[in-house]
Parts: sequence; C-alpha cells; structure tokens
Amino acid sequence: MKKFKIETPCLIDKLKPHLKIKKQLISLLKKADFDFLESKNDYFGDLIHRLDWNNSTNFSRKWVKFLQPYLHKHLKNFANVLGYQDIRFINLWFQQYNQKGKHGWHIHGDNYTGVYYVKLSNKSAKTELINPFSQNEKIIIDAKEGDIVIFPSYIIHRAPTQKEKINKIIISFNINFELINPNLFKTIDNLKGKNTNEYI
Repeated sequence: MKKFKIETPCLIDKLKPHLKIKKQLISLLKKADFDFLESKNDYFGDLIHRLDWNNSTNFSRKWVKFLQPYLHKHLKNFANVLGYQDIRFINLWFQQYNQKGKHGWHIHGDNYTGVYYVKLSNKSAKTELINPFSQNEKIIIDAKEGDIVIFPSYIIHRAPTQKEKINKIIISFNINFELINPNLFKTIDNLKGKNTNEYI
C-alpha cells in the first residue's frame, strides 16, 4: 500500500465579537439543560461535568439561537478560505470541564469539526490532535479564549485533563461545507498537475 500526502488545512482565528457576547452566552449556558458524562478507560475515558450532546441537533435552544448567527458569519469566512461559499451546521453542543475533567481520544463523523473556546485560561488544557499522516506526532493547538479552530472530523483528537480549579467551557460543532466557489476553477484548470508519486 502506498501512502501519498495531501496537505489538510486546519484553521484557527479569533471570533471578533467574543468579548461582546461572552457574558450573555455563559449566562445562557448556565441555564441550559445538561448531562454529566463519565467513562473510565486509559485512552478513551471521559469526565465532562456539563454537556448537552443529547440535544445537539436541536437548534431552538436559547444559547444556540443567540450564538449561531455570530458563529455562522465567522465560519463562512473559513469556508471562503478553503474554496467554498457556505457552511451547514450538522450539530453543536457545549461542554464544561471542571478540575480533572477530560475527553479521551475520539473522532467525529462529519466533514469538519470545530471548537469555540468560550472560557479558557492560559493554563487550561489545550486540544490535542494526532497527525493523520505520520501517526507518531501529537499536535497541541495553541488556542486562546475566544478562538475558533476547525479541522477535518476524521482527525483523532482529545481534551487532556483539566488540572486547574478554574473551569473550561467550549462549544463544539460539526459542519459540512457547501457550494464550491466557481472562482476556484478559473485558476486550477491552468495549473500543471502533480502525479501522486510526487506526494509520497
């Protein structure tokens, strides 16, 4: 079996209205229905103190209706960078990690996965990815509060153990890109292609 390498883009950027919406968003999250998740396993164990995964496809939740317009506008810019015109949300949910909270290695089953860091101190545990090409390299996302990061959903990732007493709050989501930007074809047809052997 030959393995040929195609670069996979992961994007990170600050949500511009973060400081404007943070207080109200956290207030809405505190009032939201939530579950508690705990499972014990050396590599796949979870301890998530508050999450609403079971309602992740319900877009009528108050916090979702508040956040989604800001999020969609920002993610549409991400789509444009990657050659698409728009995005469609598959689902989205919040997760709160208190001290010792964690989310073990896992993947998602959609196009792209994203994380919005609603509350994140400088010492909080950062999302980690496994390099999908080499599989012997761990990538730590240098995220800061207010950042949004997206990456292909098949990439194995986790939230390491939260060692701080201050809790960490994220919004996680899955999206599909829609409508290829027609301007992409104006340049691509004139480029010389590469054989897959050149990527090995």
